[in-house]
Amino acid sequence: MSLLLLYWGIMIACYAAASKLRHKKETFRFTEQLTNIVIYILVFLMGLRMGANEEVTSNLGSIGLQAAGITVFVVGGSILAVHIARKTLKLNKEGILGLPEEEEQGGEEEREAESGGVKFTLIILTFVVAGMAAGYFMMSGDWLVVGICILLALAGFNLGLEGKVIQSFKGVGIKVIFIPIAAVAGSLIMGAVYGLISSLTVSESIAVSAGFGWYTLAPGMLTEAGFAVAGAVSFMHNVIRETLGIVLIPIAAKKIGYLECTSIPGVAAMDVCLSIVERSCRAETVVYSFCTGALMCVCVPVVVTLAIG
Repeated sequence: MSLLLLYWGIMIACYAAASKLRHKKETFRFTEQLTNIVIYILVFLMGLRMGANEEVTSNLGSIGLQAAGITVFVVGGSILAVHIARKTLKLNKEGILGLPEEEEQGGEEEREAESGGVKFTLIILTFVVAGMAAGYFMMSGDWLVVGICILLALAGFNLGLEGKVIQSFKGVGIKVIFIPIAAVAGSLIMGAVYGLISSLTVSESIAVSAGFGWYTLAPGMLTEAGFAVAGAVSFMHNVIRETLGIVLIPIAAKKIGYLECTSIPGVAAMDVCLSIVERSCRAETVVYSFCTGALMCVCVPVVVTLAIG
């Protein structure tokens, strides 16, 4: 919770500072390139940490397959639920209220955007793999929090320069909360469905899906409660979900929708993946992403406890 408050504080402070500098907007165009550089460094550090963790490298067998299976169900459920919520709220593919799908980006511009998304995804994937390879041979210090804080500062600053966030969300209002709720509900429902067809019980499967990509909390709770196998599956599932978010957000944003892509990484939607969302979507989508990650963060200890209680 202290990290959540820190992240919010950084974003708000940088947004407020940048809002006073909008008349010098062109001067700060370099922040876009700086954001990309920090993203590459951050995902490399994340890969470094995963590669240095023996739990990740030693559980890539049967437990890894189980984790991959539940990840497909859970992430698919989140995307579908957010898609239904977006359609119900009459938001278009870019998350804008009241505009028909036909008025969205098209033709050559759309193809160029998709090409840029694929390129960005490949670059990110390269840095993650390189980080994991490097981490496998050497232990890494935890610089992720520092990197996340820098990314959130840049994201808040860029949003402040644009100055469109408050204006864009006036039309949606309190409805903005339905997207995070849909993302959470989709994950849990499909987690329960997976429990009906796998070796995990329904309660174990719900608890695993309720990790929402937070692989430092949910697995520990499950293991401590005596669910050793579910704890191992939870750890691998959460690692896979966060990595999928980093890799797939640029492509999902163009192919499926801006709001749908925010549901993929789970808790990481409010930190590691936030600037990837900003880079791949409209600046205003960052608010949906942060709210989705924050709600999932709050739900993890509650839902996991209830599921295994």
